[in-house]
Amino acid sequence: MMKAISTRTNKRIRIILIVAIILSLCFMSANILLTYDSTIRTVEISIATQSMKMAADIASEVDVASFERFLQKPTSESEDFVKLNRFLNDYRKKIGAKHVYIVTMDDQGKSRVMILGISPELAAQTYIGEPCTLTREEAEPAYHGATFHTSIIHDPKYGNYMTAGAPLMNANGQLVGIIGIDTGVELLQQIEQNALKNSIFHISANLLILILMVVSYTVIRRWYQRETLRVVGDSEQTFQREFRSILTSIQSIRHDFANHLQVLFGLLELKKYARAQEYLKGLQSDVKVVTLSAQVANPALLVLLHSKVEKARRQQVELEFQVPPEETFDGVLSSDMIKILSNLLDNAIDAACGGLEEEERCIWLTLKKVGQTYQFTVENTGGTIQAGELQKMMLGGYTTKQTEEGQARGYGLSIVREVVSKYAGEINVTSAKGRTCFAVLLSISERQG
Repeated sequence: MMKAISTRTNKRIRIILIVAIILSLCFMSANILLTYDSTIRTVEISIATQSMKMAADIASEVDVASFERFLQKPTSESEDFVKLNRFLNDYRKKIGAKHVYIVTMDDQGKSRVMILGISPELAAQTYIGEPCTLTREEAEPAYHGATFHTSIIHDPKYGNYMTAGAPLMNANGQLVGIIGIDTGVELLQQIEQNALKNSIFHISANLLILILMVVSYTVIRRWYQRETLRVVGDSEQTFQREFRSILTSIQSIRHDFANHLQVLFGLLELKKYARAQEYLKGLQSDVKVVTLSAQVANPALLVLLHSKVEKARRQQVELEFQVPPEETFDGVLSSDMIKILSNLLDNAIDAACGGLEEEERCIWLTLKKVGQTYQFTVENTGGTIQAGELQKMMLGGYTTKQTEEGQARGYGLSIVREVVSKYAGEINVTSAKGRTCFAVLLSISERQG
């Protein structure tokens, strides 16, 4: 079942990840396209604005009277035509424009080039009154005394260009013509190519960043899963070990129950009441194991205490504990609580068995909640631990017990210290007059990781 749940969870995560990648790519593409379009529009407006200003400057310098005389007799031999042609051609070379010319527009909105600033060797390719691509709609601002510009024009004869214009007014304020400037868009095309290259670079960079994010997420997720499995695995092993100990204890109690009844019945029948009382006293630990579930609300803690009480009983150690029956200890992970108490109780049982008579072997366990902290205390009888050894005990691999060859010992307290640090807690050890006490303080509100 856990495998099926994990599979469904992984499938959902993959779907979410794919959707996130697609959305990220869409957002990045939209952003790049908007940036590209904005760049091109900005360049177009900049070129158009500069061209309109130049058209206005030319219009202010044109000899309007000369142009009006030319219109009365529009021939290329006229002195006015030659003078205006030379003027416009000089201006064309000066500003680097493609064409500089004067157009007129009839009542039907048809425009015609009357004078084109062009070199003499190219003059044969044009003629006076040649139709122009400029429309009445595009030139409408000129009829109101304003400059204007067109979008990019694709002309099969003259190529691609952008037209800017300014009105040519006579002394009476009448529109007699329009100054036109055709600016080649080679610069604009170069800028477009550069913008496209930059867009490809940004797409590649953003895609690389996205890939790195996905890889980082995958690595972190797998690491987290491994850590979770490791923690769960450690807790599961401890839980199963303690649970098997409980089952063994219960089976032993059930097996011995009939024998205990027979012994008690025999002692009472022989009227050996003192012996019967002593025998019953010896059975108190068994009763404690059976009734423990009514005293502990946390399931993991219940399993642990069942196991440790039984272990202490087998080694003739009296284990007393004080646990608030209503306290569930939800503020600490069950796996962390098992690690702390299991190691401390195992050490306490070993210490209590170290050379003491059976009646002197005692352990006292106290668990309680005080404000936003949990306080765990494990105290045991046994030998007094010297101050120097108390400091070394917190180091991994140090132990005061005899170690068999090939057996790793001395890591229990270092594990306890590692868990305590997750809760910004404290662990204090005191040992005097044949008693050793480990006091653990956990901050509920500051658990890390």
